[in-house]
Amino acid sequence: MLRIDWKRGEIPRDYEDGYLELVRLLTEAAGLEQSLMVAYLYALFSLKEKYRPVRGDLGDRAYLEHSPAGRGGTDVLFEKETFLAVALEEMQHLSIVNLCLVDLGAAPNFTPHVFPFSSDLYPFDIELRSIDRYAAATYLWIEADDCALSLDPACKGRSEPEKFIKGVRRVLRRSARFRELEIDVQTPNHVGSLYRRIVKQMQEVASDPPNFLPTDLPWGEWEAKMNWILHQGEITHYKFFRGIYTGKAFKNTKVWRLDPTDPDYPCLTFTRQTAYTGRKNTIQNPDARRLAWLSNLHYWIILCLLDSGYRGAELKLRYKAIDNMTIGLWHLGRHLSQAFSIGLPFDQMGPQYRLGRTPEMDLRIIVLLIKEAQRKANDLKNANLLPDGYDLRLFDITLEGLPA
Repeated sequence: MLRIDWKRGEIPRDYEDGYLELVRLLTEAAGLEQSLMVAYLYALFSLKEKYRPVRGDLGDRAYLEHSPAGRGGTDVLFEKETFLAVALEEMQHLSIVNLCLVDLGAAPNFTPHVFPFSSDLYPFDIELRSIDRYAAATYLWIEADDCALSLDPACKGRSEPEKFIKGVRRVLRRSARFRELEIDVQTPNHVGSLYRRIVKQMQEVASDPPNFLPTDLPWGEWEAKMNWILHQGEITHYKFFRGIYTGKAFKNTKVWRLDPTDPDYPCLTFTRQTAYTGRKNTIQNPDARRLAWLSNLHYWIILCLLDSGYRGAELKLRYKAIDNMTIGLWHLGRHLSQAFSIGLPFDQMGPQYRLGRTPEMDLRIIVLLIKEAQRKANDLKNANLLPDGYDLRLFDITLEGLPA
């Protein structure tokens, strides 16, 4: 868990060795981006269908350019002002950070997190919850730069109006972990703080790199990419969540004052549940639980393919992961929300998504996981439970080229 030195107002250094410290920071960043990606996906599926323009949609363009199932889906990557665009960009951030780790000779990080997820970067836990004004305030705080929501006099002229800042803090006080006093006496408390430390550490290592790294490693390009992630969050994502928080995204600044039962209230209220059987919070509706379990399988397939793909620099495995997101998980998330008022469970498969002892065994076990999902999907098709848009060709696409 990332820590803040509250007295000095900075992320403390743990390793004397510069390379080890850089890998530590990038590993933390990958974990953080994965947590935000999952939290944003969970929240966006809670938006009601009438607010589809705010949520965003893959729609008929669910297949990316690389996929033999169709063309045109890459256009969605250029759409702005939607929750989906923000979630996709978090996926891109996760990809960039892991590619950097691999370029440095380190392992990618797709370690699952238990929610609520705690980090000293934030005065509250990151939770999987429906979007509401509190959730919007947490996302606003997460994406803000060091001054936007600060009451520090040194930020005058670069911060939001004092009334707005105090309003955000009033909403955030719903969290028992909200540390008002600590926030006011330190500066870094957002994602940008971590990436600024990464850039600084990268410059240090680049000046005297370990002899096992390639001499032509593109340090300048990686530094530029880290700065791109930083600014995309602090500018684009912050602007989007400001619109969600104020209601302007819904064209109604009083939208959060509505009763949650009002048809114009933006979201459905999800209760966090699991698709595993025999637990206190197991999904009770048997049809919904079967669909949720299939969504788990796709989620795990995605992470396993990404982990294996980055370790072996296999681009095709990353494409297969994207297919499982856009052709599989996306449609299941929409359907569970609209038909059952249930959020994607995003259950943990285990402590990691590296399944095999060797790269070959890793792929063979992933194939078993894909075939398990295929059987479940066919059972759901026979029961007429699969959502519109879910394409069973996905499994042939995913299995193509993998060990028989």
